[in-house]
Amino acid sequence: MRHDYRFVSRWRVPASREAVWSMLERSLVPGRLAWWPAVRVLAAPPHPRAGDRLALEVRSVFGYRLRLDLTIVDVAPPRRLVAVSAGDLAGRGSLEIARDEHGAALIWTWEVETRRAWMRITGPVLRPAFVVAHTLVMRRGERGFRGAIR
Repeated sequence: MRHDYRFVSRWRVPASREAVWSMLERSLVPGRLAWWPAVRVLAAPPHPRAGDRLALEVRSVFGYRLRLDLTIVDVAPPRRLVAVSAGDLAGRGSLEIARDEHGAALIWTWEVETRRAWMRITGPVLRPAFVVAHTLVMRRGERGFRGAIR
C-alpha cells in the first residue's frame, strides 16, 4: 500500500506509562473527549485487545471531519497499541508509550492514504494544509491530555 502521509507526533506528559494508559482507556467511551474536543468516540471496547474495533470521528481545525474505523492488531499495555485504519484514512496507526525523563512520552505514528475523493483530488495542492491540520489537532490533543492527567 502506498502511503500519502506519514505523521509522527510526540507528546511528553508528567505521568507514568500506567497512568497514561489508564487515562486513555477511561477515554474510550462514546462521545466527544473532554480533553480533546476534536475527537469523538463513536464505538470502542472498554479494554482494547487485538481484534477489537474502534470508530472515531476527528474534526479538523479547517472544519472537515474524518471517520476512522480502526481494528486493533497489537496491544501491549501500558506500552503499545497498533491498529489498521479503514474509512476516510486507510493504513496503519500506532501509539508507543515510553518512559522519559519527565514521565512518559507518547509517540503517535500514522501512515495513511486518503480515501475521500475530494482529498485525493485536491491532495497535490492542499497537502500542506492537511499537514498543518494534523499538526494542530495533535498539539491540541497534547495540551488537553497534559491538563487532564495532572
